[in-house]
Amino acid sequence: MKLLATIFLVIASTTADKRCHGIYFNGKYYNIDIIKEGVNRLDSLILNRNDNTLYFTFEQIDIIPNRLVGYMNMETKETKVIDGIQNASSVAIDQKFNRVYVGSRHGLYKINDFKQAERLPIQDDVRSVFFKDVLYFVNTKGEVYRFVDGFGAIVRELHGVAVDDLIIDNDYNMLFVSDKALFRIKLGTRAVNIHEKITVDVLSTDIYSKAYVCATNGVYIYNKYKYALDKVAVIGNLRGLTFNRANEPIYAVGDLIIKLSENEVPCFEN
Repeated sequence: MKLLATIFLVIASTTADKRCHGIYFNGKYYNIDIIKEGVNRLDSLILNRNDNTLYFTFEQIDIIPNRLVGYMNMETKETKVIDGIQNASSVAIDQKFNRVYVGSRHGLYKINDFKQAERLPIQDDVRSVFFKDVLYFVNTKGEVYRFVDGFGAIVRELHGVAVDDLIIDNDYNMLFVSDKALFRIKLGTRAVNIHEKITVDVLSTDIYSKAYVCATNGVYIYNKYKYALDKVAVIGNLRGLTFNRANEPIYAVGDLIIKLSENEVPCFEN
């Protein structure tokens, strides 16, 4: 009964068409599939498309709360936890070379092929990580670095700018969040632009490195030709967004992980 109520609430909160049991996302109609529920304070959702493994961070309920890294085999739905990483903050993946990175309060880690954590030589308190050609990481001071040859090199374009999280699209536009507000800078320049007044929850990129912004009132895609945001879905308050090999969205809302499967037959209200 609880699961049925949860599904109803998710559907009701993710689609404006009350007669449909799916959702429109970026002009396509999708069926909704809850693949995991009951994940406490779920965050930092990202799929390794090489082995179809979904990574995420979550909070372990204990006397002293601790954020851990979990992973799920998308085919079997088997879920496990990566040992050896405490107070994890975010996960990034080099899809080309099949490398998984984790940021934590104790520095950077790499997850090897045996799903074991290996410590990297960065001791900063890391707030977020993102991979585009190289690994980028943001520390709790809001400073942005590239991880190159075992060292952190400051990103000069953002020197003196406080950053909470960032992504980089296929045209090397860096979208970043500072105090829930969205900004953009072209790598190689120093011109920082602020975007529409939206409250940002999550940043993500799809398989084509197109930039997505998850806000409280919906999901947007960055239009590099108009230098603006185009709304692609009405779902709000997401805690994570990633995409599978077919570029179908997988997202986190509340304590749920939801996969969207494209339905070639759209839903019409009338």
